[in-house]
Amino acid sequence: MKDNKYSFPISQCPNCGGGTIKIKQRIYGYGEYYVDLESGEIESSSLHDYLNYKNIGKYAICADCGKKLFKVDDTLNVIQ
Repeated sequence: MKDNKYSFPISQCPNCGGGTIKIKQRIYGYGEYYVDLESGEIESSSLHDYLNYKNIGKYAICADCGKKLFKVDDTLNVIQ
């Protein structure tokens, strides 16, 4: 991701060297997809249009080793 708009205190996990974090989210709502009756093709580009996302994780977790790295708020701002 080249257009990183977030600023984090580290660029890699001090435990394993991984460079990706994960944050727990609660996702709720509904999705719709469309199926063409003739071809059977599925069109799902609007599947996520009616979903709501809320960060519920309080920590950025290393996606590779699972270690807690730093505390974050709902908008991925680092909490000192």
